[in-house]
Amino acid sequence: MEQVTLNTPPVISSPPIISPNKPTGSAIKTESNSKEKVKKKVLPVLYVLLIIFSVLFVLLFFFIFVPGKKIYAQIGKIRESVPTIKQAISDKDLDKIKETLTTIKTQEASIEASYKQLSWIKILPVINNYYKDGQQALIIAKEGIETGEILVQAIEPYKDFLGAKGSATNSEQTTEDRITFLTQSVEGLIPYLDQIETKITTIQNAADKIDPSRYPEEFKGYNIKSNITKLQETINESHTLIKDGKPILSKISWLLGKDSPRKYLLVFQNDGELRPSGGFWTAFSTLTVKDGKVTPGTASNIYDLDDKLNSKIAAPRLIKSYHINVPYLTLRDSNLSPDFPTDAQIFLEQYTKAMGGKDKFDAVIAIDTNLLVDMVKILGKLDTRVGTFTTEPDKRCDGCPSIIYELEWISGRPRNYIEKNRKDFLNPLMSSLLANLMGSEKSKMGSIIEAGLKNINEKHVLFYFPDEEMQKIGNLANITGKIIDVDKSVDYIHLNDANFASAKSNIFITQKIKHDITIKDGVAEHKISVTYDNPTAASNCNLEKGDLCLNAAQYRDLFRFYVPIGSKLIKMTGSEVEVEPYEELNKLVFEGFYGNKYALNAKSNLKTSVQYTSGATIGSTYTLVLQKQPGTKPVEYELTINGEEQPIFQWAADKTIKFSL
Repeated sequence: MEQVTLNTPPVISSPPIISPNKPTGSAIKTESNSKEKVKKKVLPVLYVLLIIFSVLFVLLFFFIFVPGKKIYAQIGKIRESVPTIKQAISDKDLDKIKETLTTIKTQEASIEASYKQLSWIKILPVINNYYKDGQQALIIAKEGIETGEILVQAIEPYKDFLGAKGSATNSEQTTEDRITFLTQSVEGLIPYLDQIETKITTIQNAADKIDPSRYPEEFKGYNIKSNITKLQETINESHTLIKDGKPILSKISWLLGKDSPRKYLLVFQNDGELRPSGGFWTAFSTLTVKDGKVTPGTASNIYDLDDKLNSKIAAPRLIKSYHINVPYLTLRDSNLSPDFPTDAQIFLEQYTKAMGGKDKFDAVIAIDTNLLVDMVKILGKLDTRVGTFTTEPDKRCDGCPSIIYELEWISGRPRNYIEKNRKDFLNPLMSSLLANLMGSEKSKMGSIIEAGLKNINEKHVLFYFPDEEMQKIGNLANITGKIIDVDKSVDYIHLNDANFASAKSNIFITQKIKHDITIKDGVAEHKISVTYDNPTAASNCNLEKGDLCLNAAQYRDLFRFYVPIGSKLIKMTGSEVEVEPYEELNKLVFEGFYGNKYALNAKSNLKTSVQYTSGATIGSTYTLVLQKQPGTKPVEYELTINGEEQPIFQWAADKTIKFSL
């Protein structure tokens, strides 16, 4: 067979084309080896992490969740005891209080033991802060329970005096008998107060270590952050009350005339016509106290004193600028300072001058209608030679307590004849009130004491002592109405209003405050707006008709903001006079007025505002002291600090607010 040869072009070999996206065989092998190596390295790590997470879950479950659930249940048991102890306190049942405290103490010890199982959390970052807060909470609980036990032990000898349940003494004893007992034995309380102060100091130190900013505002329906803040404020206030109140408590027997009779000058301030120290000075009376027994003395009205003084002293700037047709300074218009000791000295000096220097007093005590209302409410009614008083709502004054209307009618109704003693209601009123209080049954004693302390705290009762040492003690206890001094690092506000020639409109007027504080670079800027509301129709103030003029058609108000020296005013609105800041009582004053051009009309409202930077030097914690004006109603207060809304509160007494920056 013939072989055929084909002529074809030669094949030229070329290097292989290597794709950049497609590995060669050796590259594939290398990559595969690398993946295997990575896999061998990563998988053990993943296994280890899985084991760690599994162990951590087990630890969290058995050492946090299980103990935490147990602690939560234990806390629930304590929470169940709270209504019981509240009811026992309300019933003044000391035996029940002791029994419940013992139960809570046992429960707290169980919680503390369970909590120790979580002690290893201290080594963890971030979460350890919450563990430490829990430790502080346990200290607060433990010391608080022990404080309650000391308090019960301290007051047990005074069960009958307080009208507590289970007291064994004669139920026919009067309030006067029990006050006599208190006079002779009150010094025995002082050692207990020392112990309580030590306990509360420990509680305060523990509470201050808890940072509220770490917590949410709300969790599962519970207010967390605001409750922590409120607890801290309450503890601080309690510590101040005990520490600063202890010296005056040691003087109770002195005040009640144990060593010698005490003589007091009682001044009635009509808060329906608000003045800087709490109200228009209407009447006065003298009282003598010996071994706790109170004996009323002479009484008269303020106009009699002014007649005797017959002052021709030219009216000072405030009267001349804002009052109507008052050319001379009278005693009834002399309480122009928001500092009660300043005003009380003036009253005492002028009284002594008018009376020929016959009387020496151990104290000047000012009271207003709020005290009278609270005491008559406890008694049910008060029969006097000038009438019978109750606290039932009276439609003639838009539902105000009947005693308020009746007293205003006695002292202020128009007459077509001269009656110089028309304001001499205080003597029969006080005589009857004291007789009824001193002779009241045992069950009312606790309520009387509670109402008295509340009125002192809210500045419806004020004290001035001519004795320098006693005045210092009174200032420390904050019962004198003194405009207080604060450290440079503490911010301060006092709002003071004065009703000039607007009848008794303050019976009806209420206030609301909205306050915004912005703190930056150690400087606090304040924006404060005050809304004055008069919801009641104007009275018929035509004297010829003979109606009682209570609510003026137009309200005239001098308002003053007292703030730290060094503050800078940005602007003020709502004032019809130009604001010229000045210094008084170690404060800077922003003074405003409305009522001539722009008045608060009946059945309407009016707003004033002030914006300024405070002279206080702010550190890492912001502290604000709000000092309340005597004689005023509680004011609804809405406060925001650095954009964070604080719980709305009723400004009824001096208040200190602390805020962590």
